[in-house]
Formats: sequence, structure tokens, C-alpha cells
Amino acid sequence: MLLKLRGGLNSFFVTALLGLLIAAFAIWGIGPGMLSGSNQSVATVGSTEVGTDRFFRAVQQRAQQLQVQFGSDISTPQLIQMMQLDRQILSQMIVDAAIREHVSSLGLRATDEQLAKQISEIEAFQSPDGSFSPQLMQQALFSSQTTERELFDDIRSGVARQQLLESFLIENMVPRSLADNLHVWRGERRNASLINITSADLTDIPAPTEEEIATYYEASKASYMTPERRSYEYLLLTPDYFASEVEVPEGTVEDLYERRSAEYAPSERRDILQVNFNNEEDAQTFVESVNAGADFVETAVATTEFVANELELGENNQAELETIFGTDAARIVFELAENTASIPVEDISGWNVFMVSEVINTEARPLEEVRAELEADYRNEQAIDILFDYQERIDTALEDTADLSEIATTVGLPLAVVTGVDASGVGTDGTRVVTQQNEYIVQSAAFREELEAEPELIDLNPTDATAGVYILKVTSIDEPAEQALEDVRFRVETDLIAQKRQARAGEIADAAAERLRNGESAELVADELGGTSFDANNVARSSDGNSSLSANIRNLIFDLDVGETDSEVSADGNGYVVVKVLSAEPGDPATSLATVDTLLDQLNAGFQEDLFVQYQAYLAQRYPAEINNILINQLFTSENLQ
Repeated sequence: MLLKLRGGLNSFFVTALLGLLIAAFAIWGIGPGMLSGSNQSVATVGSTEVGTDRFFRAVQQRAQQLQVQFGSDISTPQLIQMMQLDRQILSQMIVDAAIREHVSSLGLRATDEQLAKQISEIEAFQSPDGSFSPQLMQQALFSSQTTERELFDDIRSGVARQQLLESFLIENMVPRSLADNLHVWRGERRNASLINITSADLTDIPAPTEEEIATYYEASKASYMTPERRSYEYLLLTPDYFASEVEVPEGTVEDLYERRSAEYAPSERRDILQVNFNNEEDAQTFVESVNAGADFVETAVATTEFVANELELGENNQAELETIFGTDAARIVFELAENTASIPVEDISGWNVFMVSEVINTEARPLEEVRAELEADYRNEQAIDILFDYQERIDTALEDTADLSEIATTVGLPLAVVTGVDASGVGTDGTRVVTQQNEYIVQSAAFREELEAEPELIDLNPTDATAGVYILKVTSIDEPAEQALEDVRFRVETDLIAQKRQARAGEIADAAAERLRNGESAELVADELGGTSFDANNVARSSDGNSSLSANIRNLIFDLDVGETDSEVSADGNGYVVVKVLSAEPGDPATSLATVDTLLDQLNAGFQEDLFVQYQAYLAQRYPAEINNILINQLFTSENLQ
């Protein structure tokens, strides 16, 4: 539903464009005027410096916003490290600076009239009646530590950049005829007869002779070599390991419960339907019909382009609905009686009409019900702090030695030792040595690491620094080696028989294909040759997830002309599938206008995205960024963020 309302806003290009423009007008965000304010810089793009103070403040503010949003007690330094906020924002500011450089080189600049108009439209500067308030502007500037000059520079630059970037927004770059032709191809449906020949069902294959076994082994020795085996040792640190050591002080759970009272208080969610109209008159006519007894969904489907499932917003609380549709719409919906259409509510997409199909009230959760949950949360939070403390201790120990046993003794952690496992975690005796998810992560790294390489701390999850870390050292590598025939005889014989069965299945498939070409029915041929016949009707070029056809068989159906027959190896390698194409029906643009519209939007969006990617590459080449990584790494310590 929301995707259809957003329309062209879904493309990567437009999203990136809007993101940059929003940044330009933000009073407390990362506007281009915030690239000054310090004699030092974390990066330089052309003649534009990304100032240290502004960069530091932007990262800190973003971390604080996320802490409020997530309700997390994770410290600011931990959050910055965990989500790599410094690198995210630096990348954004570098792109922003490069565009600013280009705008400047082109001589683009906003007029005083454009500046005044943009300032008057900033919501934070508006009185309740919607008029511009200089006092509110000064208050906002003061609270965000931004000067009036910086604001004006931000807006002038933003308007100029908007003029530049909007030059990329070319409507109808792709002719509709291209979308029509593509739909003819993509929308084609085919019918085919198939015969499945399963090699495992062929039991009349004679046992291989000793000579055949020896010959087969000599030709495929590489397949029967011992696997590479590795031995390694490691230290693994996770919050779970330390959680059991955490004591919960008296009164802590009660304090947590009070701080999270909103989470456990009674709440109301509503199951909501929504439809959108281009004008208020149509929306009002729809409301009158529904309130007179017409079904909301049936009427919406009949009078708009929406299908039934696109009308369902699902369960939302008032805050969630505010995020999507704004405060007024959320208030109206949460004042509605069940099964009553709302008044039309205008937003950027048109006129929305809502209906509440069900009100879901959640009772308050008392302290005793959530005590165990709160205790676990507290232990986990404290365990993360302990985890980071141990990381620092290990880093310090690594400065003195690369011996993991010494480091384990120094920091007081157990050293895990794994001996002679293959790449799947199986030992020399055939038992599985590696069994846990985190152990698999370490084992996978061990098979990428060089022998006796210098150990270093590595995150278990590169996107979540709180998941834990490990430090690894590979102590020996046993290279693959040939095995005597007698040691692998059973495997060789089994593989040889399977090969013979597959070859026999191929011969049967060839015979079946020839008979289908001669006009015999698939059912008769399958019955006589020992296969299974079935029809595949209304087959699309791409699977919708409900088809049992494998990709290679689907491709064969569309590679053949109508009336042609051929065979393909089964997707699992266990036999062959014979295909005869019976008919084909091309897609019809005239009966699929909505689909073609969507396809045309996708093509235009794709061209826009390609254009913007090329523009970004051009900027990166013309204005290469010089980044002060040493300074960045020193910025976000606990001391600096106090």
C-alpha cells in the first residue's frame, strides 16, 4: 500500500537526493554549513574541509537520537562502535562536501528571495498560526549551537544543490513502448509436457568390475584425497559468558521497571485499513458509501487501483501511525469507532480514508511478571561492559606477547584448543568437533587464516560489536593427501554405480525425447520407459515461489520454441527431465496497464539510479577525499564523550 503511494520516491536516486536536501536544511543535523568550526578537519574534499567539531557533534547527536529511539542503556562510545556511526556520517559528509564543491564550481547560488522563502517554511521557525517567528528561529539556532550565518549558508547551498540535483530528475526517460515490449517478454506464459527420469530408480545396473573400479579411481583420485585439516587455539568472549558473573543489586529491577514504565503500561493498538484518493471529492463519496453500509474493502477495490491486501496497514499504535501519516491522521484514527470510515485526511500522497477493523487493548504487565526479563536485561548490559573491559585487557596483553596461552592466563579466560578438524568441523575420527554457531564462526576464520599469523581481536558479528569477539591462532595445517584405493573402495564403487545410473538415465531421456518429437504422448512414453509424466501449465519466466519447477527446467521451457523437445539434468543431479513445449502466450500490455506502469516506473528509476551512481563516481574522481583516520580514531573515546 505504502509503496504504491510513494510512487517515484522509491528509487535509490530520489531517496539519496532527498536525504541530501533534508541534510542541507537541518538545523541540528549535518548540513554543509557544518563543515566549518575548527582549525582541524577529519577530511578534506577539494577546498572544503569537514571540520572536526562539527563532525564530532553530528556523530554524538546521531548516537543520542538512536539511544532515545531504542531506549538503550548502551553507552555512546559503544553505540558508535557497534553501528559504525562515525564512518556512516563521515561518508555522508564527504558526499555532501563533494556536491558543494561542484555546485560552487558551477557558480550556482540561491537568491535572497529563495533564502527567505525556505526559512519561512522551516516548521521549527513557525508560530502556531503558521507564520514565521524570528524568536523561534533564534531559539532553535541557540539550542543546536548553530549561527545564523551557518544557517543561511546551509540554505543557500542547499537550494543551489537542489537546482543541480533536480537536473537529474528527468521525467519519462524511458518510452512506454519499451515497457510494453518488456512486458510482452516478461509476461509470457507457457505450457509444457514433462517426463522425469530418476536415476536412483534404475536398479538394473550391473555391478562394476575390479578393472572398472581401478580405472575410475585413477581418473578421479583428486576426489578421494584426505581433506585439509587444521589445528588452532582461540579465546572467545561473549556477553553470555560473563552474564552469570553479574550480581543484580537490590532495587535495580524496580528502578528499571520504573524507567521502562511506558513499555509495560496498558496500551492500545488498532488493526487499520486505509485507501488513498487523488481528490477530496472522490474520498468523501467513498466515505459516504461505506458509512451507508457498503463494504470498505470491496468498495475500495472497485473504485481504485488498489487490491485488497494493499489496503491493510496491520496493527499499529498511535506513535507508529504518526510516523507514517502525521499527528492529525493518527489522532483521527485513534478516535474512530470500529468499522467506521474516517473523514478524508490530506497528505503528500493525496486524500486518505481509514477504518479501524479491530481495537486491541493490552493490559499492564506487573513487576513480578517481568522481573526475570529485567534481571536478564540488566545482566546482559553489565556483561557487555565486562566484555569491553576484557577486550581492552587482551589488547594490552597482545602488546607483550602473541602466545594465546599466556594471554589466557593473564586475563583469566579459558583457552580453547581444536585439533585436526576439516572445513566442516569434523575430526579425524569422524566425530563432529565444532557444534555451536560461534564455534563455526571461529572455525571458518581458522580456514582463512595463515599459519602462525599474528593474532588480533575480531568481532563475531561485524555489524554488532556487542555480540562478542575472538582471538585466534592457527598452529598447524595438514595438507590434503592421496588415499589408497582400498581405504576408499566403498566410496569409489558407490560413486561409480551412481555415474552409471545417471548415464543410463540420460540414454532413457534421449529415447523419450525422440518419441515425443514423433508425436507420442508423454504419459505413454513415461509409462513404457519408466519415468513420471506431468504437465506444467501457465509457467512464468521467473518463479513466484509456489512452483516446484527448478530454475534450469524453467529456463529450458523458455529456451525452446513451441513444439520443440529437449532434456536437462535434474536440479539435484539425480536423473533427467524431458521437456516438450506445447504452447506460449505472450504478455498483453493492454490488459495489464498497472503492471506496465510499475515496470515503466522501475525502468525510469533504474536509469535515474545509474545516472546518480555515475555522478557520484565522477565526484569521487574529481574531488578525492583526504581522510584523517588517526584523528577520527581518537575522537570517540569515553573521555571525549563525557
